[in-house]
Amino acid sequence: MSQALDTRTRLIEATIDAISEGGEASVRVHDIAEKAEVREPSVYHFFKNRKELVDTAQAERYRRSYIEMFLPFRAMVEMANNAQEFENAIRQLFAGVYRPERHAARAVRVNVWGSAQSSEPLAKVVNEVNAEVANQFGSLLAECQQKGWVRSDLDPRMLGLWAAGQINTRNMAEMNPQRFDLAAWDKVSVESILATFRPI
Repeated sequence: MSQALDTRTRLIEATIDAISEGGEASVRVHDIAEKAEVREPSVYHFFKNRKELVDTAQAERYRRSYIEMFLPFRAMVEMANNAQEFENAIRQLFAGVYRPERHAARAVRVNVWGSAQSSEPLAKVVNEVNAEVANQFGSLLAECQQKGWVRSDLDPRMLGLWAAGQINTRNMAEMNPQRFDLAAWDKVSVESILATFRPI
């Protein structure tokens, strides 16, 4: 692992890797310290215990899963010059986030939500990230409301949070792709979002 990263960041990155490979149960402080190229006591300089280390890594996994989705969408929307180009940006966003390789990002969110049920500190961070997601999507949708591309009778923050929820609920179909037609689910999801966004 690169020495260019500070020790705390290296510990978080090593823990993220461990969780991604084997779940929370696979996190061993000794192994994390070794991978981060520090001595085990150094872990406890930055984190009071294993749980805090795991919660911090889970929170970072959760935050990143949204940033990876939002930043390209913002860039596409900022290039749009009219309502049709805005709709095209939405279609491109969802075509991207519904690719098979993006299932892992949604699975991260489900995993972190489950962990947050028994960890008040993690739940607090998850709620902060959710608020940030609502604010970022809401701010962007408010701009689109002012341009007349998005209906103005709906709260843009809640509209953004609802759209993010649409993305996350794809997990329900992805868990059993033999029974559920993912392409059909994607079409229902995207057309529902576009129909909800369009000005009345």
